[in-house]
Amino acid sequence: MTPQQDHEQRDDPAPTSVQPDLIDRQGLSDADRRGMVRQLDRDLWQKLRAACIGTRTIAAREIFSRTGQDMDHSALLLQGILARYVGSAGDTKSQRLMVSMQVPGDFVDLHGLPLGYLDHDIATLTEATVALFPHQVLKEIISESPQEGRALWRLTMIDAAIHRHWIYRSGRLRAVAAMADFICEMDMRMHACTADPADSISLPMTQADLSDVTGISTVHVSRVVKELRESGLCTIRDGRVKLHDRDGLRQLAGFDPTYLYHTCGETDGATKPAMDGHDPDARIVR
Repeated sequence: MTPQQDHEQRDDPAPTSVQPDLIDRQGLSDADRRGMVRQLDRDLWQKLRAACIGTRTIAAREIFSRTGQDMDHSALLLQGILARYVGSAGDTKSQRLMVSMQVPGDFVDLHGLPLGYLDHDIATLTEATVALFPHQVLKEIISESPQEGRALWRLTMIDAAIHRHWIYRSGRLRAVAAMADFICEMDMRMHACTADPADSISLPMTQADLSDVTGISTVHVSRVVKELRESGLCTIRDGRVKLHDRDGLRQLAGFDPTYLYHTCGETDGATKPAMDGHDPDARIVR
């Protein structure tokens, strides 16, 4: 059976055509142009504002879209945190694996535009609000301007880079370095899209979530969190991370933020971020 035949024969819920009674007709504002979509130029942003049909709010720990569902909209995350989960057919929640997280300013399913459906579930970690864009209108934007099509494509390429780094983190970094690396990533991503204080970020994750991210057991997560706290690097508690020594955390992780393609303000291209505190000796196989 081909992947497409498998998709067509699955007994999935109804396609993800958005029900009108679930949509708040409030559109986008300039304040929503933050995080990753800050990299889009103003002309494209205005087209997206016009294309937005409204917003939808989803409760915490709920499925937003399921593997194999047909898609006719794409969603931009405005508030909250979403996660991508991969698992085999029939897997329970305890068997699936978190493979990426989305923060405000991320398109959560833009790659579903050419593909028609996704090969993974998307679920909320917190209550989340997304803006919705019909695929037909996005296709019109892309067909009218190849440059703007490339700009949207670039966002999906950054998503792919983050996916690759998550594979590297869970597969090659030792436990403490893996947790430090994840905190460093979220430090950069959350401060690009939220008003969190400079020395802390919101990170409402369970021990099981952190286990997925780092590739270590939930029991080991507790030990790692304790070690980071006692080393004076950061404190992870009650859904927040307090950063005591950002440079030390980056050095421990050997953190190289190049894969995030972060830029300051608006851009038409990529700018390499600085590699502060890079320590190749931190990249040790468990």
